[in-house]
Amino acid sequence: MTLADLHDRNKGFIVKDACIVGVEVFVCMSSQEKPMNQAASLTFGSQTGLIDVEVPRPKSEAKVGDMEDKLSSVEKFTWKVENFSCFNKEIYSKPFVLGSYPWKFLLYQWGDNVGDLSIFLRAVQTANMSKGWCRHVKFKLIVFNQFDSNRTITSDEIEQKFTASANGWGIQSLVSSTVLHDPQSGFLVKDVCIIGVEVSFHPTKYEKPVSHAAMVTKNLEVEVIKPMLEEHQGQNAGELKDLKGLGQIEKAFIPLLEKLCSMYPSLIDCQQKRSLKFREWAFTALGRVLYFLKTRKVKDMNDLACKDLQIFWEELQSFDFELTWLEPHVQSALGMKNYLEKVKKVDKLKHNVVTLEMEKEKLKAKLAIVDVNLDVARDLLIAENLEELDLDAELGFIKL
Repeated sequence: MTLADLHDRNKGFIVKDACIVGVEVFVCMSSQEKPMNQAASLTFGSQTGLIDVEVPRPKSEAKVGDMEDKLSSVEKFTWKVENFSCFNKEIYSKPFVLGSYPWKFLLYQWGDNVGDLSIFLRAVQTANMSKGWCRHVKFKLIVFNQFDSNRTITSDEIEQKFTASANGWGIQSLVSSTVLHDPQSGFLVKDVCIIGVEVSFHPTKYEKPVSHAAMVTKNLEVEVIKPMLEEHQGQNAGELKDLKGLGQIEKAFIPLLEKLCSMYPSLIDCQQKRSLKFREWAFTALGRVLYFLKTRKVKDMNDLACKDLQIFWEELQSFDFELTWLEPHVQSALGMKNYLEKVKKVDKLKHNVVTLEMEKEKLKAKLAIVDVNLDVARDLLIAENLEELDLDAELGFIKL
């Protein structure tokens, strides 16, 4: 604070020659120092002249600006790093979502031979980011002890702003090589190391949150549906095949249904008492929805596609399947129509921006020409060296 602000009587920092100073502290438990009891701390305080003062509190009505400074609740993520000894120098985790924004872990070992373990949290850039994006967070990095949780290593709280030019922050040496690779330490067990992070967030104005449902749909398509279809690319829609005695189903649906039935046995159990024809209808309806989600792209979700999916989904719901695992994916796909409309709007705005920028450059070029002509005209004016006369004066016949 500047002295001018401090001594300004209208700002209220010094009132009746008194200035009130405070501190807010978030304390991690320490294994190197025993805590003082309350009585001892009060005695210590009185010896140094510390007193309790009544500090004016803000009014209950919070302003918008005040709300932006508040942190969200703490969110956590754990990464189980298998085959730890196989990675060379550095390894990235798959993207994960905390605070509605995607992140990645970066691990690497530095130094001679196998070095100390470095852990960094990195912001994954998305299409939702605006120019000048920034994620302001507080976070702690964790290396879990798999033998004794009391020996788990947690870093001090780190407060940083993640930006395009500084999108990764962390600890260069959170666990030493000696401790990490000690078989008795419990940090590396059966070639598995478990990493974690706890994060709390300041709100940001320059990036929209990632849709969790959209990410779930993407994960379903990438991790489950896509591999299944790639294994059965030779199968054509329209051909029928028996699905585990449940009836004749379109052949293109079979790989999806077989995989999902192995993952969710209840899909078959809930249909066992039904007639064969009913089971055929039920699993055909399920396969149709799954096949739709796989074969359609985001750009395909126009009005007609959304209507088709809505019909397929309503039909599937009538067959008494437990579908809570599938509903978020369907709803996310149905929401793509609104997303596409926004994309078109954004594309139009981008086109307008480009057009206006080109117009701006043209005007700049014209202005440059005008500046040159102005300078030439000024030089000609000076060169004329005209003596100015009062044009309203009488001509007369005698020059006095």
